[in-house]
Amino acid sequence: MVIILGKSSDFFSRGLTSEERNLYDRQFRLEGWSQKLVKNTRVLIVGVGGLGCEIAKNLAMLGIGHLDLVDLDIIEHSNLNRQILFTGAKLGEPKAIVAAKKLTEINPNINVNGYHTSLERLDPAIYRAADVIIGGLDSMNARLNLNAQCVRFRKPLVDGGVSGYHGHVYTIFPFKNACYECNPLPIAESDEMAACTVVGIPRKRIHCIFKGDMAFKEKFDRDPNPKSVVDIKFIQKVANELVNKHNFLPEYTQDDIVKIIDRHDPGIITINAVISALQSHEAIKILHWKKGHIGLGEPIKTYVIFNAMTMMFYHIEKKRNPECSQCGKKVRRFVVKLRARSPCINIIKVLEKHGFKLDPDLEPVITLLDFNDIKMIDLEQNPIENGLRNYEFMTAAGFKDGEIFVTLKLK
Repeated sequence: MVIILGKSSDFFSRGLTSEERNLYDRQFRLEGWSQKLVKNTRVLIVGVGGLGCEIAKNLAMLGIGHLDLVDLDIIEHSNLNRQILFTGAKLGEPKAIVAAKKLTEINPNINVNGYHTSLERLDPAIYRAADVIIGGLDSMNARLNLNAQCVRFRKPLVDGGVSGYHGHVYTIFPFKNACYECNPLPIAESDEMAACTVVGIPRKRIHCIFKGDMAFKEKFDRDPNPKSVVDIKFIQKVANELVNKHNFLPEYTQDDIVKIIDRHDPGIITINAVISALQSHEAIKILHWKKGHIGLGEPIKTYVIFNAMTMMFYHIEKKRNPECSQCGKKVRRFVVKLRARSPCINIIKVLEKHGFKLDPDLEPVITLLDFNDIKMIDLEQNPIENGLRNYEFMTAAGFKDGEIFVTLKLK
């Protein structure tokens, strides 16, 4: 890799138009900045909410040549005070599609694609094509799914999150610092729980709300509306009857009920702006660093926490776990090449051919890698019949020494 220390202006690069030179004039003046490099990169933004909107806006105005946006959500009224890309849009429209259209209006010099789908069902080729992936997600399962894709394709993941007056930024460099499975978070009392857990006598105070929620759904055959006082009062009444009966005092207030059944962290645009700016700039640093342009500084590998109450930043080193189930030393990965019309049982046969031994006591099974659900692959059907795409990410089980992560390469 060629190291470029000083200023390397590409102001007169043939790859840039005169309009772009005028538009990005102030950026050209930055030490170590390469607008040509920025234009020739591709960034995937996963989650187009409070963070994702700001990040997409930042990168579009910086001139990132190709942006891919993915989000399954639709625009809600509560989004409008924090997510500027949806100004003037209709409620109920897909976030990713609306944001992509808005960004091309902001900067017609770039290419933007919006995908109204879950990150699990996003075409794997899009992950593979990205130079950097940025996460603006609000659940740990989604982060684990994204983490798995970044580790297998060795893509830097610039993750961020906000809650109230706090936020974090953490960049995962696969196999260089800890991924999200190296140090799993301790299991805390969750606001989400399977119905079977709360059947019968509630064992915890929060179970009383879950039972109130279940009672509402059974009676009205729909989910409660967190903004409906009538719905909240129904759940509150059931929950507090149980609270008193089983001595789980104090009683729940209506605000308590809303916070639990709505399952949305409190947020404010000022904190979103800080965290999204850090993510955006870190992504730019990584893009330059990968090409040998070190004038913007070395990317940060620590977990950075921002406390807006004190205006303090805290850096936490996250060490790799050699036993990690995703990036550890014992993890087994293999790329299986298969014709689109060949039965998927041939995936098992290819693995056997390359030295992976079946466990005689187990039935071989292939599943799609997904932390939210388990989808079994019918081994008698071919990839097309199973709905598999090129570079599909799967897990093969039933082998000695454990499972194998399989990347499918269709021929």
